[in-house]
Amino acid sequence: MRWHEFIFSEEKKYKLLRHLVFWSSWWLYFLLCFFIFQQPIAGKIRPYYLTPGDHLPLKTFLLVLLFVLACYPLMYFILPKIIKGKWLKTTGYFVLLCTGLCLVSHFLYWNIFSSIDSFFGTTNINRQLSRPWPAINLGLMNFVKVAAAAVIIKYLKYWWLKQKESQRLEKEKINAELQLLKAQVHPDFLFKTLNNIYIHALSSSPRTSGMLLKLSDLLSYMLYECDRSTVPLEKEIAMMKEYMQLEKIRYNDEPEIQVSLKGDLSGKNIAPFLLLPFIENSFNHYRQMTEQFWINMDIRMEGESFSMKLTNGISENLSDQSLLNTTNGLANVQKRLSLLYPGIHELKMTTEQEMFIVFLNIRLTDNNEIAAEQEEIDFAITSNEKTTVPALKYASE
Repeated sequence: MRWHEFIFSEEKKYKLLRHLVFWSSWWLYFLLCFFIFQQPIAGKIRPYYLTPGDHLPLKTFLLVLLFVLACYPLMYFILPKIIKGKWLKTTGYFVLLCTGLCLVSHFLYWNIFSSIDSFFGTTNINRQLSRPWPAINLGLMNFVKVAAAAVIIKYLKYWWLKQKESQRLEKEKINAELQLLKAQVHPDFLFKTLNNIYIHALSSSPRTSGMLLKLSDLLSYMLYECDRSTVPLEKEIAMMKEYMQLEKIRYNDEPEIQVSLKGDLSGKNIAPFLLLPFIENSFNHYRQMTEQFWINMDIRMEGESFSMKLTNGISENLSDQSLLNTTNGLANVQKRLSLLYPGIHELKMTTEQEMFIVFLNIRLTDNNEIAAEQEEIDFAITSNEKTTVPALKYASE
């Protein structure tokens, strides 16, 4: 049994177990406290809350039973009405509950406990001390502690569930936004590639069949592997190299492309098509070049740190702002990075003499830990669907 099953599950066995643990803890607490208070101190009379003598387990059990009968009406009838703003009628119910608690505790203290002592042959309490305060202190004051603990536990649990529900809704919103951003990548990528193949097909280029084969691999990757949140890093880089080869064919093999891979890429995952916009942006600079165009991609994997340095040649007449506005894909990928890797990525785009440089660093965290945490959150939310959404409802007991 996991801890969140015990706390949040709506199954009957877990609910009964929670209540049993709560009231058993209070019974042991009162038993210990009253036992200590009844021990003599060097001839002095210590203030007592129960009848002197034995039978404390039975007496404290009856006291806790009284608190059980008073606590549930308070939690499930009076407090919900207070939350709804029905103060006048609820105040009357609350006063009635406190009055009844005082009367019953007085009867319990001076009659029931005395009868128990008489039944077991224990010296009975002095009737001259039959004043209302000991009974009120025993019943009402102790009930305040029990009720306060129950209310605090319930509302802390309710607050925690609302927080997790808000996290789940925010996660769903982010996932929907990510799907939209990823969908914006695919059409642009496909139309450009198909247009390239169409141009080569019109000229009966022998490279058309090779381009179709590479496009087939990319489509297979896009349709059957990119439906997950992450893909193997090795596969992502392999597909980016395929795309770079398609673009190189498009420009008649003129661009010089170099790709360097260092480090162990196996077992690492990354968001799909995260590198594609940077590569697309590099090839868009080809149109403004009057000299030999080149692209250099350096990828390193050190532990959990993935880094990519992408450098390409640019015309000396281009300004920094025009470079950044070359494609909407850059704004797209920046948004995806902020959603997918908040606080664990670094992106820098700079220009040097006739060079445009993109540096990207991402800490690829353990997806299993994130999945386990999300499973825990989802369990807490789904097991309390009836208690987390309405503002006037309570979390499970």
